[in-house]
Amino acid sequence: MRTLFSTLQDARATLAPGDWRRFCLETCRNHPIRDLLHQEPFTRRGFEKPRNYAGDAVVLDFVYEDRAPARLSHTPIGVEINRFLCAQPTITAVRERRDRLAQWLDRVSGQAPDSRALAVACGHLRESQRSQAVQERRLGELLALDQDIQSLGVIDSELGHLAIKPVHGSVKEIVKNQIRFEQLDLIYAAGLYDYLSQPMAIRLTRLLFSMLRPGGHLVLANYADPIESSAFKAYMEAFMDWWLIYREESDVAGWMQEIPKTQVRRRELFRDTTNNIIYLELTRR
Repeated sequence: MRTLFSTLQDARATLAPGDWRRFCLETCRNHPIRDLLHQEPFTRRGFEKPRNYAGDAVVLDFVYEDRAPARLSHTPIGVEINRFLCAQPTITAVRERRDRLAQWLDRVSGQAPDSRALAVACGHLRESQRSQAVQERRLGELLALDQDIQSLGVIDSELGHLAIKPVHGSVKEIVKNQIRFEQLDLIYAAGLYDYLSQPMAIRLTRLLFSMLRPGGHLVLANYADPIESSAFKAYMEAFMDWWLIYREESDVAGWMQEIPKTQVRRRELFRDTTNNIIYLELTRR
């Protein structure tokens, strides 16, 4: 796997973008090694996309450490590949992201007893299982919005006792003002912006920010593309057909260009401890 990662990293760095994409789609997709790699469930499901989009909630469940690899793959090779992937900084960042979101939920619950939060493109809302505030039902309301009805079904069955409210809806409906919320204390979107064009990201950021009450927080995240993690990105593109939009701090900061500066009390822009994910936190005045 280390040799494969190194080879893919060199190819991704050397080839022109169009040539790299052709290499992924024509060479990697038809190479015998693909069948070997697809014994690992994260890789296989990411490639097969049974819900017609990459990175569904089940895919992410395959890389959380509380899911034993032996239960996820039927072959020893699949188990070992899963262990290798889960140890990579790109995946460590996913677990750190989940834990950071849990901390934000805990923090906002301490600011007001009736605090209200919204998770946009929530997936299985795994951060709620790490949040003391959610587990102790100290939030006034937690809205979980996703376009995937099956993900919402998991939330309803596994977390329904925590008074979490699943909401079926899409980003397009938010942008078209067909779905709107008011007076929220926390809004976050963790795995969404990696798929949005910059104009869409800018418009969505403005609309979400407008749903906050004074003192409310908007937390957004996007993958960066540090050199030290580019091998994993190459692996995702080559053998999972999974293409994210990687951004730099200037791109993420640009999301707030349609928000009047007078409405922003505080802005924080930083990377996680793995250097893989850029976070933007805006507090409304």
